[in-house]
Amino acid sequence: MKKFFAALIYLVITLLLLMSLAIYLVLSAQPQVEQTQPISAQSAKKSQQLARRIVATLKQENSIKSITTKQHEIDGLTALFHRAFPQAHLAVTLSEQGASADASLALPLLGFIRYLNVHAFILPSNQGLQLSQVHIGDISLDGELFLSIVTWLTDRIIQPQLVEKVLKMITAIEINQKQMTTHLALGAVSMDQNGQNSLLLKLRDDLALFGDVNVIRFYYQSLSDFAEQQGEPSSIATFIAYLFELAATRQSISEQYMAVNENQAALMALVIYFGADRFETLVGDIIIREKQQLALRNRMRHQVTLQGRVDLQKHFIYSIALQLFSTHSASDAMGEFKEFLDTNAGGSGFSFADLQADRAGTRLAMIVTKSELNAIRAQKLLSQVTDDQLLPSINGLQEGLTEQSFEQQFSHANSAQYKRTLKEIDNRLRSSPVYQLGWE
Repeated sequence: MKKFFAALIYLVITLLLLMSLAIYLVLSAQPQVEQTQPISAQSAKKSQQLARRIVATLKQENSIKSITTKQHEIDGLTALFHRAFPQAHLAVTLSEQGASADASLALPLLGFIRYLNVHAFILPSNQGLQLSQVHIGDISLDGELFLSIVTWLTDRIIQPQLVEKVLKMITAIEINQKQMTTHLALGAVSMDQNGQNSLLLKLRDDLALFGDVNVIRFYYQSLSDFAEQQGEPSSIATFIAYLFELAATRQSISEQYMAVNENQAALMALVIYFGADRFETLVGDIIIREKQQLALRNRMRHQVTLQGRVDLQKHFIYSIALQLFSTHSASDAMGEFKEFLDTNAGGSGFSFADLQADRAGTRLAMIVTKSELNAIRAQKLLSQVTDDQLLPSINGLQEGLTEQSFEQQFSHANSAQYKRTLKEIDNRLRSSPVYQLGWE
């Protein structure tokens, strides 16, 4: 027995030493790359152009598609990525030899092991995706071995053959110092084994990442019935009050109904009803397709207001959705992205009022799903919420700023003046009882 315990202790010590060595080799005190380019009107425009080109390409009927990404578009995407995920820094540089990708992730650890640095080099190829050496900290892996490890982990943690199917789509990659072109063959791998659902839809249904589809459907149907009873469109506060009164009732009648889950399902139903149809694609089959219901939903989406404005309602709803589907940093970043797009020619201009509605929606979704105690408190407040409590006064917030006027007053999104304005917006939100529950 003593030999057994001695061997066990030896094994534990050995494993701890190996783990310590791995951490020392993988993590670093300094980032290997730092993001310096802030999100701007031009970077937002470039990212939008790229997104539109990708969507147009994917909509083409032929199964063989090619997507070209230029260096300045990649730079715009990395600026947006960093704004959405401030703890992550990313840089991609194109050359005749290939694409060099460097990433640094700040971790909540001690200073000498704070950063995870990763470097990979994508090679031009006529035979799918090919990587040269991949460096994770001081550990170097062969590109094929790295892809094999990723495939093995994904097969066991997420879904079998997921990475294999994605890699099979990539037939060739052309790279030079100006652009990278990825050639895709989608036809052969777009269907699952039964040939009935797309790969992404199957993954959605298997993981149920955004809640129980049956509970979300219940709230959606209840909301649809309530909208029909309303007749004329009103404030979004009316619909939120109804949903959270319903959530509070369900949560009180049975211990199986957790307030956090009920609140998330209620908000998910809200954004599917008032938002874009594509939100449903991420969740499951929710929308009632009956003609009269669709007509009513369409009217409500375009006439229900927040602070008397439909545009503020839309900003609020879409930011709730972004928070539910991602993170608050990503939601805030997309709100800013939209405003910077509006500073370009033909846009309505940068609006801090819109930005306040964005941040209100993001923070509301954070608060009601933060903890069980917060969720219950939020139900009580939101079941009687008013317009002014959802979105405090927007008086004095500048709107309609062009790219030139924004740069003259604020310079860029990292300037002290811009940050002060964001702080003022958050202070306005904190004046409302709902947001006093805290979102940090």
